Amino acid sequence: MIKEKKPEKIILDLFYAEKPNRIKEMIGRCHILCINKSEATQENIDSETVLYITDSSAKASEYKSQNQAVLVYLHEGNQSESFPQNRYFIEGFEDADDRYFIRIYQREKKIPWTIGETERLCIREMCVGDTEALYRLYEDKSVVEFMEDLPGNREEEKEYIAEYIDKVYGLFGFGMWFVELKETKELIGRVGFQNCELSDEQEETVELGFMIIPQYQRQGYAYEACKAAVTYMQEVFPEYKIKARCKKENKAGISLCKKLGIECRVL
Repeated sequence: MIKEKKPEKIILDLFYAEKPNRIKEMIGRCHILCINKSEATQENIDSETVLYITDSSAKASEYKSQNQAVLVYLHEGNQSESFPQNRYFIEGFEDADDRYFIRIYQREKKIPWTIGETERLCIREMCVGDTEALYRLYEDKSVVEFMEDLPGNREEEKEYIAEYIDKVYGLFGFGMWFVELKETKELIGRVGFQNCELSDEQEETVELGFMIIPQYQRQGYAYEACKAAVTYMQEVFPEYKIKARCKKENKAGISLCKKLGIECRVL
């Protein structure tokens, strides 16, 4: 079971919603404590572990200015409200579960999502603090034989990572992730997906990409990581067709795609 940083409380701060106690009851089915704002005190709130749900633009703006995690509830009663500073919205709570609230909280707090675990590996999102580890990953230039290298300017890469987290992870929910050894947390590669057009078919397609540093190759890690990533994609985004492309010299990559059952275009 993956241990994730998650909210300890959900605080409802609703002004326009009908039957707020009904909403509290629905959220209460999750394994996260849900209370009304009127029940909260300074003693029982740790602002770093709270997800606020509000339907008020003023409160949403206030919480954002305090760097709080905020989820906006949209309904008929607050149609005149505007939420230009907010990114995450919900229109009903019937199907919302623990995972949903945890993911929103993590996005708001800039906490990398854990995508999956295998017996030996953890697949997770990257964060700006991973910049130096990323450059260490690319020290052996053989890893970029079939992919692009990193820019020489680390500050440029940090800006790129921050933009990537916001625009790719934040909007699509997938991208390129890190592969870590569970036991030591050592970064040994990358795996993930990007939007692409690999065919003339009228379908949504993503391209699988992967890389394992030389000292950990030929030990089954690439297949283990790719299998976990493909399983995640198929479960969470079943509407996408998964493909890949490899240079003809990349025999290992072509073989791995075949083993995964992924269509691979050889270049």
